[in-house]
Amino acid sequence: MFILNTHLRSVALTLTIFIGAVSVSSQEIDTLLRRFESRFEQLDSLIHNPTRLGTEYNVRRNASNLSDPQTLHIDSVIDNQVSAKISELRSATGLTVNGQIYTRLDDGFGLDEEDALSRYKGKVQAELRWNIFGSSLINRKGKSNEIKLRGEITKLDYRRHDIGRKVASQKEEFRRHYDLLLSGVLAHRIHNLSMLSDALYFLLREGGISSDDLLAVLNEKAEAERLMASIDNVSDETTDLSAPGAVIITVDTTKLMSFITRYNAETATLELRERLIDQQIANTTYWSTLNVSPFVRYSYYTRPVVSNSSNIDAGISFIVPISGETGKKRKALKADREVLALERDRLIETITGNIQLTLREIERLNRSIRGEAKRLSELKAYLNLRNQAYTERIGEYNYLARMKEYNSYLLCCERLLAFNYQRDSLLASLQTYLPDVAITDFCHSTEIRSIEKVLR
Repeated sequence: MFILNTHLRSVALTLTIFIGAVSVSSQEIDTLLRRFESRFEQLDSLIHNPTRLGTEYNVRRNASNLSDPQTLHIDSVIDNQVSAKISELRSATGLTVNGQIYTRLDDGFGLDEEDALSRYKGKVQAELRWNIFGSSLINRKGKSNEIKLRGEITKLDYRRHDIGRKVASQKEEFRRHYDLLLSGVLAHRIHNLSMLSDALYFLLREGGISSDDLLAVLNEKAEAERLMASIDNVSDETTDLSAPGAVIITVDTTKLMSFITRYNAETATLELRERLIDQQIANTTYWSTLNVSPFVRYSYYTRPVVSNSSNIDAGISFIVPISGETGKKRKALKADREVLALERDRLIETITGNIQLTLREIERLNRSIRGEAKRLSELKAYLNLRNQAYTERIGEYNYLARMKEYNSYLLCCERLLAFNYQRDSLLASLQTYLPDVAITDFCHSTEIRSIEKVLR
């Protein structure tokens, strides 16, 4: 009769088929062994002769579309606002028309001391005045440039806030993708652990093992099931276990740092604010506080004794402020500019430090991916050799140990996917500093697919 016998070893249990002392149902044993044999055959097929579904991951394909319609719409709205304000500025002529109509009341009270020739009852007066320094002819270019700079700052503010949403969306896309791949591999390991627990329950019931071995498998299965429960985007068991996409991403650090230093949205905003203050300093002059207004005035008088009369006057009206307000305002603006320059230098230093830390972590994860890919390929070769040995076996056959070998391979696949996800999430974080271009423009990717490529 065929029976199951177990030998407790340092790490794993041996499940063997031979004539032994414990008598159990041969039908139950045969069913259990056929399940293991079928599972081994399925796993060998998925690892060594998989069905390709084209699920390999490509970072560049998933890069954010930075020039989306919403961004273009916002730019268009701000451009229209700037154009409207410049048009409003240019429409300022400085011309004003003033008028007044009044009648004199002192004649009826006997208070009018003027003689009959100069005396009048009413007066109609109209005046055309031109405030030269209040017109758009004075410093039109400087004032228009100030409006344009404010518009560019507003655009960058919108982009800086919008890029956070895009990066979060990109990270979520990465998470969904890797969860899909991870759950496909994890489902296989849970399947294997379920079979192991069934076999160990059987052996425990027959008195062939201690409960410690079963407890270890149950704990591992529970941890795997908790991980599966945390995944939103769950897939069925994957049909390709040959090699999860191992992609090495190399970042052109020099090019990236140079670009970020010059074009980062935050530093660019501070630079624009410095340019705005420079323009405000240029626009703040003593002449801008003057009011020099040539005028032409027409007056018409109604007279009680003699005939009505009129006259035209021309002259220049001026207001000259006597204060040091303009000079002090320019000094205050210059002080603001120095603060902005200091803030910009410190911001560049902070950003540079954060990016360098992120790049070092990316490189560390690249090394982990490279090492895990190598280990995965070695395990694949090992499983292939073990499969040949099992096929040509004579005597005892270790079913439990073989199942744990497959689980070691699956755990390696899961770690490789985790390293890829962590690395790509860090790459997405770098996108925060690049509002107008994709981080992948600074990256070179190399996919590791075969044993030869990894071991070379």
